[in-house]
Amino acid sequence: MTDQYRRGLEVELSGLGHPPAGDPELRMLSNVAWAIRRSILWILAIAVGGAFVAYLFTYTADTKYTSSAKVMIETRVQTETQFTPQVSGLPLSLTSLESELQLLRSTDLIESVVERLDLQSDPEFSGEGSGVNLNPIALARGVKNALVDALSGGDDVDGAEDGERSEDVLRREAAIESLLRSRRIEQVGDTSAVYEIRVTSESKRKAARIANSLASEYLSVLTRMKRDALGQSQDWLAIRIGQLREDLNRLSSNLETHSIEIPYSPDEYATIKAQRIKAERRSSLASESLIELEEQTAAITLLRDQGKIQEAADYAAQVGLLSRSSNGDITDQAAITALDAIQTASERKMDQLNAQLTSLKQNIETFKEQQARQVQHDSVTKRIENEILVTEAIYRDFVSQLGRRAEQGDYLDAGAHIIERARPAVDPSEPKRSQTAIAVLFAIVFFGLVGTVIREVFQKRLRTTQEFESATGTKLSAILPEIREEPPFETFFAHAGKLAPELRLFGKKLLASGDVGLRVSPGQAEPAAAQNGHFTSRRQDRKSGQSDAQTQCTIFSGASALPDEGKSSALLLLGAVCAKAGYRTLIIDCDTVASAYRVYSRMTPEALQHAATDPEFLLNYVVGSPQEGLDILPLIRGQGEEAQADAGDFLYSPAFLDLLYSLSDMYDVILLDTPPLLSAVESSHLSQISHRVLLFTRWNSTRKNTVFQAIRELENAGLRISALVATRVDLKKAALYGDPNFG
Repeated sequence: MTDQYRRGLEVELSGLGHPPAGDPELRMLSNVAWAIRRSILWILAIAVGGAFVAYLFTYTADTKYTSSAKVMIETRVQTETQFTPQVSGLPLSLTSLESELQLLRSTDLIESVVERLDLQSDPEFSGEGSGVNLNPIALARGVKNALVDALSGGDDVDGAEDGERSEDVLRREAAIESLLRSRRIEQVGDTSAVYEIRVTSESKRKAARIANSLASEYLSVLTRMKRDALGQSQDWLAIRIGQLREDLNRLSSNLETHSIEIPYSPDEYATIKAQRIKAERRSSLASESLIELEEQTAAITLLRDQGKIQEAADYAAQVGLLSRSSNGDITDQAAITALDAIQTASERKMDQLNAQLTSLKQNIETFKEQQARQVQHDSVTKRIENEILVTEAIYRDFVSQLGRRAEQGDYLDAGAHIIERARPAVDPSEPKRSQTAIAVLFAIVFFGLVGTVIREVFQKRLRTTQEFESATGTKLSAILPEIREEPPFETFFAHAGKLAPELRLFGKKLLASGDVGLRVSPGQAEPAAAQNGHFTSRRQDRKSGQSDAQTQCTIFSGASALPDEGKSSALLLLGAVCAKAGYRTLIIDCDTVASAYRVYSRMTPEALQHAATDPEFLLNYVVGSPQEGLDILPLIRGQGEEAQADAGDFLYSPAFLDLLYSLSDMYDVILLDTPPLLSAVESSHLSQISHRVLLFTRWNSTRKNTVFQAIRELENAGLRISALVATRVDLKKAALYGDPNFG
């Protein structure tokens, strides 16, 4: 839980003070708006002055002229594209347009124009010009080059480079770089094929000449590219034609050689084919006879094995293996003999048929091989003849293309045209005085506003009522203006207690504030409740027989976070106002860090030592002031650490409490001018023995974190701020922060 949130919670629970109110984001927006309102006049004044200076500065820049030429790429699609591929023969696309734009921007194109026009000898482009260029890119590049030269030793680097490259090369590169910066290539429209070439130069005629040269060089590059492509294709065609000629010769030789090696003549091939057919037929008949004979023999053998001799003889006679005449009254023995003879004859015949089939199969295979050789030879011959036909067709086509391309070489079209040549400009294009002044004006206004917003967002000083109360968790009781002409402290002692009427008016308002606890009239005053009962109990112990009403005195502790917060002047003003209102008032200077009463102090170390045993001895050192009813007790004298240590020890001693007791019988109001809370530890102690703590914070100077730390010191001592006062307020400036309390 942060201190600020804890203080806000305590304020809500106790009902004292005011918690921070409002949306932080809305407050920030409001602060930013008021910051812009405070700074806008200064920003506008600086912007107008900067624009005027920029306008005058443009007269020191070189006067330059811009000329432009326009080039259009051929957009008509040609149907005849067999000679050579051209840009005009292809439909345009965004890719092709972008490619042509990059070609126009190429460095090689610039280099060709530089060499043609001898721009390396021109002081404007060779880097020997002495004018001023207001172009932001040129200015940035100049600053970069200057920094590089300064960091790298400039002359040494240039000397080393001059040793490696000749002066002419350096001047040519400088001319190329200058022309790259001076020319501008743009596409007219989003999808058109027209490009505008702009060139800026100190001479109007030179600008027009360079723009036209760039356009002409672009067309020359396109033509050269096509001629190069045409030459490469011609070289390739010539080489390919030679290869085709060699292929034709080789194929013709192979065809002749293959024709000599023909296996058979057509008649021989026909004979072989007929013999093969005849052999296949004979083989088929022999196979059928062999199969039939094997079936018959197998049937006879089966019947004999079954004992059917007569049936076997009848079957043999039926199939023609045995004559029917001899089968009339044949005996079994005779039938067996006849069947044996039949089987023997059948086996001999089967052997003959197998031998015949084997011979026929060999002949058939021989005929097949002969036919295969002839077919293979014919296929190779056909293939060679087809290759010769194809090669001859390609050869004739390539020869005709080579002839046509040779005639086309001198009449190639670039595929682009110059539709508008550059002319010398009438009015200069640079410097643009009005545009430069307006740009500087808006730039200063923009960066001024941005700087104002950033500064407002990150600032931490207390300036408004809301910021004071948000930082402390306490209601802002009063404000005290700053009097620049006559400082109130010196004026009070030099002019018989006279203060500025305006300052005295705000002092009365502070006295009348309910947070201070006093009234304008002493008779209306009420005893203030002490935050710490230590001093009250001590008074009762020392003087228990005297009523508290008779010894009524209010002790105020004036605290600040840092020195020079206006605390002493504010307490002096409050004391003067109290005395003017009839209060017997005493200011005790306890500020060991930045005492404002050193020159009025007669205090000595011996007096402080004597006061340790007799506190009332210090009453002799009370000095009067020009204001009747206001006395001052300066306890600090000298600047040394020893004097501060002696005073600090006395402030912590019981003798100081006895001194306060004695003084409370003599005065109605005692104001303790304590040291800064963040610079000395005595401030918290002195605040503990007082009735009320007044925190003085300098307007538009004290930071939030500083106030947070001061409040934490008081909270660690168990104290609460009674009144919060903003000091040294510049009322004229404070009215520009949108706070009605400071208006």
